[in-house]
Amino acid sequence: MSRIRTLFRADALGKVLGFTFRHWAKQPWRAALIGLLVLSATLAEALSPIFAGRLVDAVASGSGQDDAFWSPAVSAFLTMVALYVSAVVLRQFVFFNLITFTLRIMNDVISNAFQRVQRFSTDWHANSFAGSTVRKITRGSGALDLLNDTLLIALLPSLVMLVGATVILGLAWPVMGLVVGVGSLIYVSVTLWLSVAFVAPAGALANTWDTRMGGALADAVSCARKPFWRASSASGASGRGASGSVARSMAARRA
Repeated sequence: MSRIRTLFRADALGKVLGFTFRHWAKQPWRAALIGLLVLSATLAEALSPIFAGRLVDAVASGSGQDDAFWSPAVSAFLTMVALYVSAVVLRQFVFFNLITFTLRIMNDVISNAFQRVQRFSTDWHANSFAGSTVRKITRGSGALDLLNDTLLIALLPSLVMLVGATVILGLAWPVMGLVVGVGSLIYVSVTLWLSVAFVAPAGALANTWDTRMGGALADAVSCARKPFWRASSASGASGRGASGSVARSMAARRA
């Protein structure tokens, strides 16, 4: 574990998030739109249990033959349907905008990375594995795609839902809201500690070996192709030359 931890720097998460947010700042309106859509969809899902409870209360307290029974029950049911449909539609708009948002960021990252790599000295290129360099860049762009999905689609809705559910429970049942809030804080703290102390170092070690193996394979294949074909051509030419010599000698003997 000590070897794994040496490969992970303490400021790595801060640098990665800072790099990501700087690219987000290049598309501020789209980032704000995605955040607003995510918050709206999550709030629609968080409010649905309230009207579900009203529907249950209306069904349990009324009678099917009473007109006063149908009005709150139908109203709660239609509100639930509207909230769920709104959440689904809003999430589709989130995905549409997030795809464009992430693709532009990935394009900028890959272009800037290759532009900087091409400016390195000839000695650096001669002493570095091209496959490893390309693998680092492509893996970084893919990781950025996953990071955007994690922050905007996973963490942000989960945070809003957790806070919203805690507030709703606290208003209806203060003791339960306090228990849920404290338990959530403990869970989040333990999860962050495990991620930083164990998951991230192991991921850094896996990325290091992925770079070495992927680069070695890519460079071995790209470097072995020319010598292989040259050797094949040379062996073919020498074989044809030897066959011609034997044929000429046999013809001379027959003559």
